[in-house]
Amino acid sequence: MDQDIIRIEDVEVVSKSDHPEDIELHITAIVADMVQTAPAVLYPGIAEPAQFGPARCIATVTVYLDNVQWEIVE
Repeated sequence: MDQDIIRIEDVEVVSKSDHPEDIELHITAIVADMVQTAPAVLYPGIAEPAQFGPARCIATVTVYLDNVQWEIVE
């Protein structure tokens, strides 16, 4: 299941001292369809899937700077 990023709230750049060519990004974002807001309903004659809503999430991404390809946009 793919979740859409609704909003990025924060990006923190963390250097890794043991590998100075690598950096970690700690990203805080609001992501759609991450938490269940209503359970599934399964009664005779009634069937509804669970409902999901957005939630604040954190991801850690490592960027290897020796492989970065920069593109000029301005």
